[in-house]
Amino acid sequence: MKSNRGLSDEQIFILSCIYISILSLSLIGSFSVVVVSILKRRHLNEQAKPLLQLALADFLASLVLMITTIINLLYDTFTSNENMCTYGLTLSLAFYCISFLLVIIYACESAHAFQGWREKPVQEAFETQLAQLSSRRRRFCLTYVIAWFVPIIGYFIYIYTFHYVEATLTPANTPTLTPYSRGPTARFCSSCLLFLHLSNDSCITVDPGHADSIRIFPLSSVLMVIIVCTVVYWKLESSYRNYRNTSMITVTQRHSGGIWSSARYMILVIIFCWAPALVLICLSFAQLNIKNLFPLYVTQALSVSLQGFLNSIVYAWRRRNFRDAVLGERLPLMAYSNRPFFDQSLNEPS
Repeated sequence: MKSNRGLSDEQIFILSCIYISILSLSLIGSFSVVVVSILKRRHLNEQAKPLLQLALADFLASLVLMITTIINLLYDTFTSNENMCTYGLTLSLAFYCISFLLVIIYACESAHAFQGWREKPVQEAFETQLAQLSSRRRRFCLTYVIAWFVPIIGYFIYIYTFHYVEATLTPANTPTLTPYSRGPTARFCSSCLLFLHLSNDSCITVDPGHADSIRIFPLSSVLMVIIVCTVVYWKLESSYRNYRNTSMITVTQRHSGGIWSSARYMILVIIFCWAPALVLICLSFAQLNIKNLFPLYVTQALSVSLQGFLNSIVYAWRRRNFRDAVLGERLPLMAYSNRPFFDQSLNEPS
């Protein structure tokens, strides 16, 4: 008789295929933005740095998660892959955390560029912006360093301090030791899938402190980026409304939807990609039967894997000024209209 916990071999194979296929889209999308940001950096100006780093973080997160999932498919080759799973899945979460932090930095840079430009007449603001550009770059450079190094340092602390413990089994959850039950149980316990072993599933797992950190860390990170970006963009929308009826914003520069119409997609990407994962994390505290959560695992695999692809659309390819720079149809963006790229990205229709 099979254990009543854990997914079957077929279900694990389905999840692995979903991850690999959808992650391929994220790899293509994020890599395209990385390449364009490097080749067209003259046209993108100050926008190249946050775009490049955000796309690079998404690319690395997708790449590490895909490699780990491929290892999961090669179960017969890697029969003792607990360490590889732990290292790979945790590293992918670290890169996703970097992506979250860069999304917050992008929002703050957008607010800084917009508000700073509006506070002065157009010509004076343009001249002042050029003079203050180097100072702002130094300030945000430190922010970028922190965004990359803090999650990576946290990753190394995690992998050097965790240890494996036996799962606490009750008689009802103890797997039978028959040839028909040991295979699937061993296959499930060796699976390298994101958030698969969050609860007591009769498998060897990391110690309780590190297991809780894997649940609390993504939960708090996603909530933080949603709250911060919502507040920043909402304040930015309020500032835009205060200026939209003044001479600083001409009729051709106005966008009927305002800033929020563009910024909301940036927030919705995070919510769409990580809401199923957050639900899964919350349900893990209730120690539910994993077999009953398979549809949620499928949804989570689809949504999380799409983050790099959706970010490449929302932050880059959906933006008209980004497409114009790629096609070479305009001068460098700062010189074209005396308006910051961040301002155009939020204010112009797609």
